[in-house]
Amino acid sequence: MEEILIKAETRSGKGKSAVKKIRREGGIPAVLYGKDTESIPLTVSLKDWEKLRKRLKRNAILKMELFGGVTGSRPVMVKNVQRAVIGDFIDHIDFLQVSMERKVEVEIPIYLIGESKGVVDGGIVEQHLRTVMAECLPSQIPEKVDVDITNLGIGDSVHVHEIAIEGVKLLENPGVAIVTIIPPTTGEEKVVAEETVVAEEKKEE
Repeated sequence: MEEILIKAETRSGKGKSAVKKIRREGGIPAVLYGKDTESIPLTVSLKDWEKLRKRLKRNAILKMELFGGVTGSRPVMVKNVQRAVIGDFIDHIDFLQVSMERKVEVEIPIYLIGESKGVVDGGIVEQHLRTVMAECLPSQIPEKVDVDITNLGIGDSVHVHEIAIEGVKLLENPGVAIVTIIPPTTGEEKVVAEETVVAEEKKEE
């Protein structure tokens, strides 16, 4: 696993004036929290973050080096990046401290692979789940879940209970369908669908 390093400075200043000062000096307000630790207000360099985010994959484990009032290094995950409502800048970043020996809950993206037999016969792919909640050790977090739909005919589905990943427990309802190949629309259904699309487009104009 590639080790990704991020540096963060602990801070004591709070409130709008402190936040404005951080941004003027090229920083991003942030916070580090965890199950067994109190929240620690941080400042992360905007320049460092912009370089880091190009390498950052979903659910990646980072090594955070702290300096300032609190020092040391610890494994963390990026839990939330808040963007400003007005203006194109990052408002705040939430980091979660993790233990490499304790399982965490994560949201994993689902990707469909292959060309379904049902699609060849005119069917339509209907993906019900785009992500799946899972529980595993930080070192075992998969980047994604691939679901092969090659052998699915019209009317066939793949359910959560059919997906197995070593070391990973899926937390979704086992009976939920991830993807279904639905029959092609009939002429009347197609007209109704097209009229609905046209109506929605007019609303947006």
